[in-house]
Amino acid sequence: YIAHWVPRIAIFPGSFNPFHKGHWNILKKAEQSFDKVIIAIGTNTQKQHASQFKLPKRLHGYEIIRFKGLLTDCITALQTPVTVIRGIRNHTDFQFEEIQLRYLQDTMPLIAVVYIIPDREVMHLSSSGIRSLKTINRHLPYLIS
Repeated sequence: YIAHWVPRIAIFPGSFNPFHKGHWNILKKAEQSFDKVIIAIGTNTQKQHASQFKLPKRLHGYEIIRFKGLLTDCITALQTPVTVIRGIRNHTDFQFEEIQLRYLQDTMPLIAVVYIIPDREVMHLSSSGIRSLKTINRHLPYLIS
């Protein structure tokens, strides 16, 4: 068994600007089902702002990769089977993710995706909301160290 064991690896992609308690919640839930979770920080062309936040120190023990372009290209470059982790907070996220899945499947038909619903206390968090709160210095309670 051990000679043929293959670790279950997931990739958690996002722009993570900033990486907040909602992302942390999804990451911890993913770790319950996978042997390793890679955090993949992508450049979102639909988000024109530069990163305003540093990655939390709590992520220093994780494998973090950065990529530009398509997520499927990033996955192919890993040269190992991975499952994509996506968080879904509400019906709007679900509709968006359903469309994104179809695009992913057009490029990579056998792609595996797992959707995780965050805990109630962080379900409302979004990076854009936290960036808005930063303008009035009310963002800190939502970040992790």
